[in-house]
Amino acid sequence: MPIYEYLCRRCNTIFQFLVRNPSSKTAPVCPECGKCDRMEKVMSTFSVKSGSSSMEDMADDSSMAGLDTEDPKAMASAIRRMADEMGEDLGPEVNEAISRLEAGEDPEKIERDLEESGFDMGEGGGEPSHAPGLYEA
Repeated sequence: MPIYEYLCRRCNTIFQFLVRNPSSKTAPVCPECGKCDRMEKVMSTFSVKSGSSSMEDMADDSSMAGLDTEDPKAMASAIRRMADEMGEDLGPEVNEAISRLEAGEDPEKIERDLEESGFDMGEGGGEPSHAPGLYEA
């Protein structure tokens, strides 16, 4: 049974959950505030998809060599590649934003559109805390 990490945007806390049914699309309920409408799956700092030994190995990958960090198209492609390698679903809003960046749209306009649609950009909340223990989903 896999262990997944979920961030509660209300509490700004990351919780680890033992997930008995990983095919379920439903996010678990936050153990702190009792809500599930602001829980989102986050990339664990210690887990990567089989075949990659660590996050550092992925960052040192030759496909990242020479990446132009000032080019939104290149950055969007790199983010998509890393998420695919790690088996992470970025969610529909982020996938759409990445597609728009890859198509050459203005990054600032994409960010404004996301904010206007109510997408939480995660700014201003500070670094989330990590809850001790393991919870059952």
